[in-house]
Amino acid sequence: MSLAYWYALLRKKQSDLSRLQTCNGQLTGKQGEFSSNQYLMTQPELTATTWKGTLATRFDDIRIDGILASYKEIQTTQFNNVFSILSDKIQQIKQEIESIRATIARLEADDD
Repeated sequence: MSLAYWYALLRKKQSDLSRLQTCNGQLTGKQGEFSSNQYLMTQPELTATTWKGTLATRFDDIRIDGILASYKEIQTTQFNNVFSILSDKIQQIKQEIESIRATIARLEADDD
């Protein structure tokens, strides 16, 4: 394969890396925003003056055991899984870039 091919591939991989790093930064911001809104899952608070009784208790149980629990699952496990996958892909692309650079250096040395 020609040197032009390897340079084009290098540019593509560098672009992919840049996009993934940008995505990682944006996702970190969204995770912070997501975390700061957790309190909204149990709002408004139910009191004797707003709503009480069996239905209110069942509703509050659904909010805490269902909605809030799912929210926390997204906030921790799912975000962590995405960050892990992103990190692995970033490392893979960095290794590919280094390999491409080595190939380019070898081809350029052969041309001399």
